[in-house]
Amino acid sequence: MGIMDWKRIEPWDYIAVAVAAEYHKKYDMVELEDIKQSLYEWFLEHPNKLNEWEAIGPKDAKNLIYRSLRNQALDYCQRWKAKSIGYEPSDLFYYEPVMVEALLPSVLRGEFTVMPVLNLGKTGRPPAPSEGGNMMAMMVEINAAYVKLSKEDRAVLFFKYLESLDFTGIAVEMELGSEDAARMRHNRAIKKLITRIGGFKPFLDKDITKHSTDEPNELIKPDNHSEEDERREDSE
Repeated sequence: MGIMDWKRIEPWDYIAVAVAAEYHKKYDMVELEDIKQSLYEWFLEHPNKLNEWEAIGPKDAKNLIYRSLRNQALDYCQRWKAKSIGYEPSDLFYYEPVMVEALLPSVLRGEFTVMPVLNLGKTGRPPAPSEGGNMMAMMVEINAAYVKLSKEDRAVLFFKYLESLDFTGIAVEMELGSEDAARMRHNRAIKKLITRIGGFKPFLDKDITKHSTDEPNELIKPDNHSEEDERREDSE
């Protein structure tokens, strides 16, 4: 890494250090310095994106960079783990929210031996390994993650998927104040559940070209979650 490259990265080095430490803790079989090097490579591969994000302000740039580096670290660690264990990275399976939500009613009823018929509303989606006869294992994993959630997160999922309440009803039962508040609580609970069973599939972004129209919404509406928010949610 040249001196000019480091000058470009140095203002954001604290994010790279924090993200590398976070993912080394989750994937302790991967060397901390290797994760950090992968994050530095992101900066070298995304110079235009870095310029664009810095131009919209330090707070938004910080959140956007943090999000991208977390995805970079997750992808690197999962690929390294797959290689070390002896399977292909393409064999990695990620739980999608639609899959978790489809299985939660059966999970909460304890019907692990009754295979639910799932209509995920998608076409052309490759079957998950669990759908080929191992769906019970998926349900057990979801249940194990569910029981580790906070009381409030378990409650919102219980009301939604076992009691079949809509968000208005959930807001009343949990005294959340509004339908939107109940929906937000639900979405965060699903996110935390998926995080506990392996996390979301990492999104690896491309650099912005001068005439790129690929990511206009990303620049206009950056993720408002800071790294402190993410770590706090993961630890709950």
